[in-house]
Amino acid sequence: MSNRLAATNSNGSSSRPTTPRPADNFRHGLLIIQIMQGRGLSLPPGQPLPDAISRAISSHSQTGRGGGGNRESVQRRRNWWLPYVVLEFDKNEILIDALGGDLAAPHWAYRAHYDVSRQSDIAVSAYLRTSPQTAGQNHYDMGNDLLIARVELTPPLDSAHQSDRWYSATAGTGEFRLAIQFKPSKNEPLTIEAFDLLKVIGKGSFGKVMQVRKKDTSRIYALKTIRKAHIAARPGEITHILAERTVLALVNNPFIVPLKFSFQSPDKLYLVMSFVNGGELFYHLQREGKFDQNRSRFYAAELLCALEHLHSFNVVYRDLKPENILLDYTGHIALCDFGLCKLNMGEQEKTNTFCGTPEYIAPELLRSQGYTKTVDWWTLGVLLFEMMTGLPPFYDENVETMYQRILHDPLRFPDDMGPEARSIIIGLLNRDPSRRLGNNGGEEIKRHPFFARYIDWHRLLQRKIVPPFKPSVESALDVANFDQEFTSEAALDSVVEDSHLSETVQDQFRGFTYNPNNEHLSESAGGYPIMGH
Repeated sequence: MSNRLAATNSNGSSSRPTTPRPADNFRHGLLIIQIMQGRGLSLPPGQPLPDAISRAISSHSQTGRGGGGNRESVQRRRNWWLPYVVLEFDKNEILIDALGGDLAAPHWAYRAHYDVSRQSDIAVSAYLRTSPQTAGQNHYDMGNDLLIARVELTPPLDSAHQSDRWYSATAGTGEFRLAIQFKPSKNEPLTIEAFDLLKVIGKGSFGKVMQVRKKDTSRIYALKTIRKAHIAARPGEITHILAERTVLALVNNPFIVPLKFSFQSPDKLYLVMSFVNGGELFYHLQREGKFDQNRSRFYAAELLCALEHLHSFNVVYRDLKPENILLDYTGHIALCDFGLCKLNMGEQEKTNTFCGTPEYIAPELLRSQGYTKTVDWWTLGVLLFEMMTGLPPFYDENVETMYQRILHDPLRFPDDMGPEARSIIIGLLNRDPSRRLGNNGGEEIKRHPFFARYIDWHRLLQRKIVPPFKPSVESALDVANFDQEFTSEAALDSVVEDSHLSETVQDQFRGFTYNPNNEHLSESAGGYPIMGH
């Protein structure tokens, strides 16, 4: 897959994007969640208990020890068949193994601390492993694990709050006992010293992305570092990075990677985002060749909701492709990389910026006609085609030939693609933007039979539809789904020498750091306040 094109020849405003104010009643702080135990958990009706679990239960009841051996291996063997939970707040996920109990009433007794930078739901999902980890195997395949219960709730975050109660599952059967406490806090200056640097997980032309652990809460994040001198040397790039920061601060959608903090030093910019480690959709698509229609529809539906959310803020994404879509623990998508977003795009507003990925370029860009929000629906059509066939519809190794195919070639579908899928792709890949499916908004796409007969949009937005695929992720620290070319590199915040940026250049970065409670404060006072929403 080709790298994205740099943005050039833009007629858009170069003024600094404005940052929205948070709700007046919202407070930042610390959310402490303790998941203690479950009760009444059971497999879905008609779902047989896996043979391996039946044997483990039988062995456990007969021996009470799980088969002997040293203490650590006994504990692991004894408990692998008990339900584990994935605890999530604001797309920050933790996998918690059971300490004891039984299948219907496991005990977890785990306490987690979460940084709160915006309103978000707590989600608890209980899973059963279908088989034990093979001896000597470092990475257990959890893709076939069974979801048995899930609950979502919205914690009060506008004042000091403390509770301890049982919550009934909103999917599956059973209850979870959760103790929840919220402690409001003041915004304090944040620096790179607040984090332990763990692994490099990606690199780009302006910096790198590292897996980090926040020292005070132990939460795992993705930290994007950007050298100011690198982007200051290229016209328009400061505007792009400020736009990315602003978009990430603005949105709150279950299918978009959230921004937790942003801060800066004299030499660098830092974006701290939730660490989503189920792998890029591109990685899974390459591994499997293509997805079936149901799986493709599920991902396209969640992406449609993400793009529709961006459009509601007059933001055009412009860079949809499998490399910019991550999967989380449970198999939901998380859209990332907002460096090519365009702000202030009203319903009929046009821009001329030529950017994106060659395979996904819409014909109106190639014709230099200017384009609107409908450019995102073209890329959704290309992505849906690629997921179902393994290649974009007009792909060619020669880029110029591919551009001509995008402009002129008819769509060709494989024989096994159904009529509803063909119909929606034809609608999304209409070369006339004014007649393209979605020109009248995302609801128009949702009403198409490809989606309307299968997707309950309310349940989808609440993440109550079980994903068709669960990636293999062992813990929040797991980087097995990232390229070893990056993860084998030492995680360091490299020293920048002799940058000495002028005050004029530094002043352009003042919109990057944002203190939600004290927006009027100047960074020149000596601190770099925490970024929030």
